[in-house]
Amino acid sequence: MHLLRRKAILIAGLIFLFKFSFGQSVTVQSITITGLKKTRASIVSRELTFSVGDSLIQNDLGPTLERNSNNLINLGLFTEAVVNIREWDTDKNTVDINVVVKESWYIYILPIFDLADRNFNVWWTTQKASINRINIGARLDWLNFSGRNDKLKAKIQFGYTPKQEIEYRFPYFNKRQSLGLSTGFVHSVNKEISYATNDNKESFVRFDERIIQERWEGRAGIFYRPNIFLKYDLGLSYQHLDVDNRVVSDYNPKYFIKGDSTQSVFGLALAFEYDDRDIKIFPARGFKAGISLEKIGLGIDGDEDLLTSNVAVEFNIAKGRRFQHRISALGKYSITRDQPSYVYYRGLGYGVKYVSGYELYAIDGLDVILGKYQLAFKLLERKADLGKFMPIQQFRTAPYAFYISLLFEAGYVNDPYTGAQNPLANRWLYGGGPALSVLMYNNFFFQFSYAGNHLGEWGFYIHSRTSF
Repeated sequence: MHLLRRKAILIAGLIFLFKFSFGQSVTVQSITITGLKKTRASIVSRELTFSVGDSLIQNDLGPTLERNSNNLINLGLFTEAVVNIREWDTDKNTVDINVVVKESWYIYILPIFDLADRNFNVWWTTQKASINRINIGARLDWLNFSGRNDKLKAKIQFGYTPKQEIEYRFPYFNKRQSLGLSTGFVHSVNKEISYATNDNKESFVRFDERIIQERWEGRAGIFYRPNIFLKYDLGLSYQHLDVDNRVVSDYNPKYFIKGDSTQSVFGLALAFEYDDRDIKIFPARGFKAGISLEKIGLGIDGDEDLLTSNVAVEFNIAKGRRFQHRISALGKYSITRDQPSYVYYRGLGYGVKYVSGYELYAIDGLDVILGKYQLAFKLLERKADLGKFMPIQQFRTAPYAFYISLLFEAGYVNDPYTGAQNPLANRWLYGGGPALSVLMYNNFFFQFSYAGNHLGEWGFYIHSRTSF
């Protein structure tokens, strides 16, 4: 009996010791933010997962502080962000938190050297790097416009697709910083357009130097962000397209669903997103999920009547300090099963929706499934001191990282209307291969891959994106 009692006391003591060592919390007594020049302190505080008076588990302090540093980097406003403990009072069991940031450069006035095709690979290979298919001009990306993490973007473009565009995004207009607004306007003209997809390649038409298509588009949106992980978006758009009569009469009567040469449609989109990834542009850990509904056209008098749903998920798992696994999937289902206008009949091969190894192909359809797996290995992660060679002070310290990856991807497009002349539709597509990825300044990402597909074709492909 005494032995059992002594064992019970020993077990109870071990449990108490475990809880005391690993479950004890500390209270945040103060938060000090340094390094801000233009950014409002409230913008930084909004991204922290704790505030003054909150309790933090001691054993989780390291990951918590690292996670909050990443939250600030994800804003795209800072080249460096460190959240650490400035002072720890063990008697009162309180901590003082110090947030040190280094602001980035916010005004980018850059020349435009853009390609008219779906991606660099199509321009280089299919279009033989034609100079005539290049857009030139200038663009303005003014981040942190008023110090509130708002963004002003403007573009004026000449060449293959003359375009004027302006966009403004204000992240909040209420005290809780949970409600934001966005608005934008686009006008563009084309002397050549894609009027159909045959053999999974876009077919183009041009009538000398005449303008063949003109587009006007306006959009406005409101978004709700109750916390740093959740976001709801509601967007309204209006688009007017005007094409040359011969495009419809001689090339594709389904270019617009009514067979007219003009179309004006309203669009409404509702989206929900959950995102707890550590670094948004190239994450090592975390989960992302989203779902959206988009309505194009009112369906009045035979006008466009298209309703689509989209879902997407992404899992990121880090193994040790260098290996990363990324599994992602997305799906699109057209709730409206009637054939839409050609300009809205899109599947894989556009934007970020592609299977590696099929970048040269356009696969149109109503429904899409896309799955990707990437195994990445971090070769190195450094900071380069450019010193006086870099005239802009914010760029003198250049963080960069190199990764090598293996890509395995698969996709399927359901095309009940034009699948007969597009053999890559209505079948599973498989592709992938090795890749080298480069991340610079935590905002610029480049991927160079050598990928193959089920046709036995192998090619070198380039993809890029920015965090803003």
